[in-house]
Amino acid sequence: MESTQGERRGSIKQGGGRRVSVAFTVPQSRPVLKYLPSYRLEPKYPLNKEVCEKIIEAVMHKAFENFNYSPKTSLTLCAQISEEIKNRVKAQHFDRYRYVCIVSIAEKAMQGYCSLVNFLWDAEKDGYISYVHDTPNFFGIATLYYLYYD
Repeated sequence: MESTQGERRGSIKQGGGRRVSVAFTVPQSRPVLKYLPSYRLEPKYPLNKEVCEKIIEAVMHKAFENFNYSPKTSLTLCAQISEEIKNRVKAQHFDRYRYVCIVSIAEKAMQGYCSLVNFLWDAEKDGYISYVHDTPNFFGIATLYYLYYD
């Protein structure tokens, strides 16, 4: 019988008494885990709110420099701004945080605007940062939620 690494050949009986050759595979060793539990309860690099506030403010000012409100362009601009904020904050490499960035742009046309968000979170490690860019014609609100992930 020929055998290769990780494979054995054997034979089994078929209905008429004939033997049929079958290849059996030997399970390979499990891959080594990249991350093992550290049992740390605090991050090595905690989130710095001041740095995140500066990032949000800079992105919002840059995005609204030459912006005139339009419902069609506002949708794509919201997506671009939220992605830019999230990527810049992730580039800071704060340890063990997950981010949710929400951006809203609305025209000022004599209407009200209400927003409510409820969460169940750890008040010591989780939180949010919000920034409002206000002009006479429209306003933009960017909110970054940061959630500690053990």
